[in-house]
Amino acid sequence: MASWRPAFQATNVHLASEAGAGATSLALHMAKLVLEDGGRVLWAAPEMPDPSRFSQVLGGLPPTVATRFHAMNLVGRMDLVTNSLLQAATSLPSVGLVVMDDWAPTTGRIPKASFDALSGLASGLGDITLLATTKLGTDMEAEDGYRVRSEDRLIDAGFSSWTLTVQPKGVRRLEGPDMTQHVRVVDKGLDAV
Repeated sequence: MASWRPAFQATNVHLASEAGAGATSLALHMAKLVLEDGGRVLWAAPEMPDPSRFSQVLGGLPPTVATRFHAMNLVGRMDLVTNSLLQAATSLPSVGLVVMDDWAPTTGRIPKASFDALSGLASGLGDITLLATTKLGTDMEAEDGYRVRSEDRLIDAGFSSWTLTVQPKGVRRLEGPDMTQHVRVVDKGLDAV
């Protein structure tokens, strides 16, 4: 069983991460927690997670549990993808988590159509947790050199904004509203440091 749990308290969470910091691993870790608790996970991404990493985090689940993990490709029009996710989330039983991994382009401005589709999905899911991950933008004036792209718009849309960055010695810093956690990426997912 995975023991560490992220301190996310909002239903809609936006996680902006440094490249290679482990946002997908964190999302897989959360998926494992939901599956172990008897829930169902909907996962949408431009590419599935690395097969080795996927197997490390979710491979030990019984086959009957693993069948509650549903993945779809996040390509094409974002509104069609989010409509499909919303339809699945409201028609399948026990959906506890919807993940939109790498939902926005890696660099540049987040397209308005993509943002609007994500906002529509968030408002339609009700109490189902939505985790949307994307890469941090660069900001030469920021102390760490990063910024959350479209952060004000995300907060206005009801998202709790979190960041995940790499610290010395492989420690990851997960920082959100009035909360910081330090974790390490391990085979089973993430562990508190």
